[in-house]
Amino acid sequence: MLFETLFSKVFFILSIQLIVTTVACVGLIQYIRYLYNVKKVHWISATYIEKGKVDLHIDFRAISKYFWMLFILNIVVFIVLLFIQHQLGFAMILFTIWSILTGFQVALALISVDENLGTKVLAITASVTFITALIGLYSGIDFSFLGKFLLIALIILVVINVIRIFINIKGTMRKLITIFGVALFTLYLIFDFNRITRADNNWHEAMNIAINIYLDIINLFLYLLDLLSAFSK
Repeated sequence: MLFETLFSKVFFILSIQLIVTTVACVGLIQYIRYLYNVKKVHWISATYIEKGKVDLHIDFRAISKYFWMLFILNIVVFIVLLFIQHQLGFAMILFTIWSILTGFQVALALISVDENLGTKVLAITASVTFITALIGLYSGIDFSFLGKFLLIALIILVVINVIRIFINIKGTMRKLITIFGVALFTLYLIFDFNRITRADNNWHEAMNIAINIYLDIINLFLYLLDLLSAFSK
């Protein structure tokens, strides 16, 4: 019988949303390539790198209004999702909308660095996710003790990122921040996968855990992207 276990429920929800995010991300990158190659829009340029690859560049001043609209809408949808996650049908619809918006944001993040790094970052993210799943699900260790420490670390990281909005942090400090982010969300993956072994087997718990693991994976991907970018310069 399908979805007998909590893991199968979480995997079902999570896999759908990660696929939606990937399609949205790749779709937007391809559309921006189309705008550059065919429409020749003035706010997109490109650098030709090794093996004929093209690194797109966007003048974010030209799309700043749309970027901030996307950013705010993403936050609003996420907050609403948290409040209605117990209503499976509505939650799945809203989760899908949020995944599309997140995919667009990931695409813009990739282009702001180098979209050609996407495959490498995705491979590393997938490997880390698989390993942390094995640890969280099958180690037999109760990782619930990590909760309060991870929360404190997350608050610190949020404060640092707010500061980064106003101050351009470069060099060694940027690398340390990205390493901290990668480590934090790697530990969060272990913590959230481990929740599957302790939580009640129902769709509400599955939705809540899937949302958390989804956030862990997306943030891990973005910090790995930032880390590779920092070490390539």
